[in-house]
Amino acid sequence: MDVEEGVCVFCLDLLPQHIKLKQLRIIVIFIISLGILLSCENGSNSDTDSIVVKISIKDTSINNMDLVYVPPGVFKSGLASITDTIKYGYYIGKYEVTNSQFAGFLTRALETGLIYASDSAFICNYPGDDLVSGGQYRIRSSDNKINYRNGQVYMDSLYGNHPAVSVTWYGAKYFCNMYGFDLPSEREWEKAARGNTYFWYPWGNQIYITYANYYLSNDPFETGTTPVGFYDGKAHNGFKTNNAISAYGCYDMAGNAWEWTKDYWSCDIPYHTGKGGGYHYHTPAFLQAYYVSCYGPSTFPEIDMNDAADGFRVVLHTQQLK
Repeated sequence: MDVEEGVCVFCLDLLPQHIKLKQLRIIVIFIISLGILLSCENGSNSDTDSIVVKISIKDTSINNMDLVYVPPGVFKSGLASITDTIKYGYYIGKYEVTNSQFAGFLTRALETGLIYASDSAFICNYPGDDLVSGGQYRIRSSDNKINYRNGQVYMDSLYGNHPAVSVTWYGAKYFCNMYGFDLPSEREWEKAARGNTYFWYPWGNQIYITYANYYLSNDPFETGTTPVGFYDGKAHNGFKTNNAISAYGCYDMAGNAWEWTKDYWSCDIPYHTGKGGGYHYHTPAFLQAYYVSCYGPSTFPEIDMNDAADGFRVVLHTQQLK
């Protein structure tokens, strides 16, 4: 365990694959308790400090998914930085879901009959909700990173650690359903990104090409995704990055993949919102932590549309550990 600048970082090494979320509960409770004790010793208060205790757990039920803990308390919300409160703690993906993780999901979902493949697309039978009728919806279309042929899912191993993109909201939702996660709400996402700060971006109020992957940022992977966690303050193949970590320990919450949330644009428009901006055509204005966008209400494309930069990260609520 490393302790520096009042931030406690606790990581679980790789656990046996048979450990499930219920068995992880005791370990998580212990980690949370330890973090609270350490934060008290440092004289910090989670309701006022942007970072007090940063707890990282590794849920090995799905390809070493890294999750960080966001404690209950206040945060700044929206363009006006209004003080808001989330009264529960939760875990959120440290990184965006990767091609490797999503390809593993597709393989398993096809094997179990949760989804099926049709031509060059993956399809689910969505049961419907208050705004969307039940029916067949696309999860993702095949491309040169993940594709389907001869009854198998293939992934380009060069991009295994890049975020999965070209994912529809239904693809993100079904991924979460299979592994016991949720998609973050807009409020959960924004708190994890900026904490109780007035920052425009997860790291501060200024952005340069060394902080995030966005349109014409001239990173080594232009024009495409960068590996998750690429902007970590290190030099990669001669490209020096700044550490673009968020308030509670997440990476790529500005740029790279545009991230789906669980929220609808409005109570009567059946399109979900996205956060964080992407590599494809978004300029820095779209990467600000409070910015929210959606397909609609003016465009009204198909319900299961996706952009080339659409991806997601997961949330695990503490009640899911019970």
